[in-house]
Formats: sequence, C-alpha cells, structure tokens
Amino acid sequence: MPKSNHDDSRTKWNLRHAERELATPASEVLQQHAAMLPKQGNALDLACGLGRNAIFLAQQGLECDAIDVSDVALARLKNFADEQNLKINTVCADIEKNGLASKQYDVIVVSYFLYRPLFEAIQKALKPGGLLFYQTFVQAQTEHRTNSKPVNTRFCLKQNELCVAFQNLKIHYYNETPLDPIGDKAPIAMLVASKLASAATD
Repeated sequence: MPKSNHDDSRTKWNLRHAERELATPASEVLQQHAAMLPKQGNALDLACGLGRNAIFLAQQGLECDAIDVSDVALARLKNFADEQNLKINTVCADIEKNGLASKQYDVIVVSYFLYRPLFEAIQKALKPGGLLFYQTFVQAQTEHRTNSKPVNTRFCLKQNELCVAFQNLKIHYYNETPLDPIGDKAPIAMLVASKLASAATD
C-alpha cells in the first residue's frame, strides 16, 4: 500500500525532530507578551513540534495540550515534561486533515505553522477573553531576499493577512519585521489578540 500524505508528513517531521535541541526558547511574540498570560487555565500549542511554547506555557502555570503530527517530537516532549513535572498533554494528530477538537482554551499559540482553513477553528477554540499568540513568516521572504533558500509561499503570510484573518478578535499587538534583503533573517508577522468576552462559545 502506498504511503499517504499523512505518513509522508509524519516521516519528514520525525526526521527533523529526532536530533533537534529540546526546550529551546519560546517564540518571540510569546516571550515579549508573557505578562498578558493568565496565572492559571488551559492552553494549546498548535503544531507544537518539540513543544518549546508548551514548555514555556506550562512553566507559567498553565495546563497545556501540545498537538503535532510527529510522534517522535511528542515522545521527546512527554519525557521532558514528565522529568520536569510540567502539565503538558501530548496529542499526535494531523490537524490539516482532521481539524481541531471542540475543546476551548484560555491561550492558543501558533508558531511557524500556517494552514489557512484552520483560522476560523482557531477562533472558535478560544474561550471568551482567551488570548491568541501567532507568529510565522511573511511572503516577502521569498519575493525579495537574495540570500535565502526557496520557500513555498503557501506557508508564508501576505502583508497584514493575520490582521484580516483575525479581525473579529481584539488585536492587542501586531508587527511585521522589516525586510532584510541581504542578511539571513526572514521577516515575520507577530500577532497578539483576544476573543471578546461577550462572544458566543460556539
């Protein structure tokens, strides 16, 4: 039986995560706005990889679901969480194929993952008053940088795309880093937004 796209994706990410360093610093947008985090509650690290954001969230006192397609990454993360007594629940799932469960969260973090059909589901997965931290590449990376490897623009945001996608949320912070056409630092978009407390819990 031929491999499915799901199997190919898992194999690719398993190979990448097998040797990568665990517990690296959390994404910049989360670190810079950590003071906004609630003192307790539940959080979601979406497409978590080795779970650097999940680790950070759990260290702040939150109980975190960490979802990814890579069972290798999740096994490493679970071992680390158990050793450090961190409240991290690992979930192996292909969210591009199966979407998100109906559970709602006080905090959702998305870092260097882009699958536009999930935008609406991410908003629904926020509790009223819940916070979204989102950070990933913008398309200028592939269009203008001279010292970069080719990147599939499907995984890169257009200018101000996050603001438009999450316009029903209250946006507390949005920034797109400037283009660096010579250096090796890719421009990124960073968003912090919250669901209105009066919003219906779908």
